[in-house]
Amino acid sequence: MNALSSVSKETSVLRDYFHGSKVLITGGFGFVGSNMAKTLIEFGADITLLDLRTGEDVGSLINTLGLRDKVRIVQGDVGDLTLVRQLVHESGFRFIFNFAAYATVIEKAVEAPYDTVMANTMGWVNVMEAARTAPVKAEVVFLSSTDKVYGEMDGHAYQEDTTPLRGIGVYDAAKLAADVLGKTYFEVFGLPTVVLRMCNLFGPGDFNTEYRLIPKAMRNLLASDTPVAPELYFDSIDHQRDYLYIEDAVRAILLLAYHKGCRGDVFNLRAAKYTTTPHLLKTLVHIAADVEREHDPRRAEQIIHNGITIKVRETESKVITIKNQHLDGSKLTLATGFEPAVEFEEGLRRTVEAYRMYFQSLRIAS
Repeated sequence: MNALSSVSKETSVLRDYFHGSKVLITGGFGFVGSNMAKTLIEFGADITLLDLRTGEDVGSLINTLGLRDKVRIVQGDVGDLTLVRQLVHESGFRFIFNFAAYATVIEKAVEAPYDTVMANTMGWVNVMEAARTAPVKAEVVFLSSTDKVYGEMDGHAYQEDTTPLRGIGVYDAAKLAADVLGKTYFEVFGLPTVVLRMCNLFGPGDFNTEYRLIPKAMRNLLASDTPVAPELYFDSIDHQRDYLYIEDAVRAILLLAYHKGCRGDVFNLRAAKYTTTPHLLKTLVHIAADVEREHDPRRAEQIIHNGITIKVRETESKVITIKNQHLDGSKLTLATGFEPAVEFEEGLRRTVEAYRMYFQSLRIAS
């Protein structure tokens, strides 16, 4: 069976499994949460989104794709145990997916360490407590964790059951604590938790253009009339990261929820590409130029001419960065059959095309 037919078969099975199910997505207006909501809407699930920011002006697929009337929206803080408990107890969710986080980038976490811990650690505890005490028990309570819980990499890849957890940055440690508590709630209380340690995801719907690498590069290349070279900090030149297209990440999460043998366990997310940050940005520039050439050849040549800009940080950073991050995803594949279906460069092309349409719509509106 080829990759395309395999994914098609998986999609059919998952659609039948989730159709009509009550689903809670925390952080539902965020990048991963909104993409999860989009897929589950297509599957016919009954979806509730909980998020702190739910206005019509929020940058989210929920707004840009006109999905607001297809979901139930609850504005609130995952750090509010009373609110979370009431929502979970009254709704009888079959599946709970927790993507809520105060800071999804390490720079922001350093600016607000207390808020980061309260949302990223205690917010998850609140979700688990609500699910543990709910009159209707959820089949899966899912946590989006991160490869940063491992800290600096020794050897060629992180492995779930042998690599120690040594993340010490603010964001890293807050996620690490949540990650470990997920296992605790399964072992002690029998709560059907599933933890997935995510790599770097990219694709349509990531509107964090101030901090995150690819959205920020997209803003530089596509947001204004004149393209600006994407920026690369000098101290990131040797960094290597895993990358996966967002549709594949959503599929992996749904497969984990579908396979009952995954309850109570921790998994690494398998990437489509492990590469250096400079290679990522150079590839992105060439793909952006290739896409733009079909619309404006002069602008495309300017994108190529600009290349990327190397910058030196003006002040010493308090951010603890990890040089190399690479996840061994074989456990996930063995448990669910998951393999990335979207090749790295094809995913970048889809991403560029989506951002081009988005920024073009903003320029027209202004």
